[in-house]
Amino acid sequence: MEDKRPQQFAGIVWENGRQHSISMAAGENLLMALVRAQMPIDFFCTTGKCRTCMVRANIPAGSAPAPSATEQYRLGDAAQKGYRLACQVYVSGPLTVFLDTSGSA
Repeated sequence: MEDKRPQQFAGIVWENGRQHSISMAAGENLLMALVRAQMPIDFFCTTGKCRTCMVRANIPAGSAPAPSATEQYRLGDAAQKGYRLACQVYVSGPLTVFLDTSGSA
């Protein structure tokens, strides 16, 4: 019998200097994975318009699609500094998210 469950990936979340590990399924929305894991992330619209869910992330090639032109526009200069809108990221591999601004990782 073939296992039809989506592949699972570990996500590392740095929150105020503390490291957490969360499980994410292939194709899962990063914002929803963070909410499900009870990580402290703000959000409002879930469509990328409000920028409330902007996070700094280290996303290796193949772990999520590159930001769309619209996401890049909404992020502005922050896109070049490793920021993403969590609601626009669909996971396809392991990644690291920083929920603080201390740079403690």
